[in-house]
Amino acid sequence: MANPMTYTSLTSDLQTWMENSGTDFVAQIPNFIFATEFRLSREIDPIGLESQQTSAFTANSAYLNIPTDTKVINYLNIIVNNEKSFLQIKPIEYCQEYWPNVSTTGVPKYFANFTDDILLIAPTPDSGYTTELGYVSNIAGLSSNVSTNWYSNNAPFGLLYGCLSEANLFTKNLEDYTIYNKKYTEAVTTVNNQARRRRRTDYKFPGSPLGENTITGGQ
Repeated sequence: MANPMTYTSLTSDLQTWMENSGTDFVAQIPNFIFATEFRLSREIDPIGLESQQTSAFTANSAYLNIPTDTKVINYLNIIVNNEKSFLQIKPIEYCQEYWPNVSTTGVPKYFANFTDDILLIAPTPDSGYTTELGYVSNIAGLSSNVSTNWYSNNAPFGLLYGCLSEANLFTKNLEDYTIYNKKYTEAVTTVNNQARRRRRTDYKFPGSPLGENTITGGQ
């Protein structure tokens, strides 16, 4: 595998490792990469994909637009009198029952996912409060126009082994699929453990949305 990994080097490595440069196989390589990046985006929890956006509520509107590349929301806060106040995420039913009349306004306390790119705020904001949204973002996938991305730079073995897993599913070689899928899982575990170490603070256990901490066995 070339270092650093690029789209071109990855496509070349897949043909080399699979010993297959056939037209049908090469045509499927973008699909192998897409499937692996899709899988990685749901199985790893790195700090490197976290972003923050500062915006503002619209007074008397119960809705807030969020970035289109949002995958997971980590937090939403508002700034009132120069102090940050974190809103609690709730199910949409909770917010609608708590604040059934959206025309009535107040200081926001809760938010819920209304659509993929809109949040419902309760109470409806009575002012254009400054907001800070922390979220995990999607990233542009590798292609002939995108030579490198976070996965190729920071999780190259997960990307390679995931693609090889997909390639062996395509060629119906289940024995090699099992081998590369295991290597993929090991690479993902390494990335997640590194993220947990970076999150370690004075708390007893590192926190992570993924759940159990494989380093200490705690949450």
